[in-house]
Amino acid sequence: MKNTFIFLLIFILLVVVGCTSTVKNSNSHTNTELIIEEKECEINSDCVVFGETGDCNCGCYNKESLPQGTGGECFCAAPNSCQCINGKCEGVF
Repeated sequence: MKNTFIFLLIFILLVVVGCTSTVKNSNSHTNTELIIEEKECEINSDCVVFGETGDCNCGCYNKESLPQGTGGECFCAAPNSCQCINGKCEGVF
């Protein structure tokens, strides 16, 4: 009886810990859901600076694939301008 109780207690603890870590992991992906798949660029004019320093998701993006918003709990340093480098919009600081 004692062994069964200990086994049951350990099983319940494992289930609770497993569920808790699953909730934390699913919540940690909230900010990544805001990021849109970025289109490649061909020329510098394809790239624009989005957001301001301190905003979430600020940076260089293809003008046709801007993020939906700047909210969230993160810090971003906005570049001064953008260039198309190897098919990707890169910030110039």
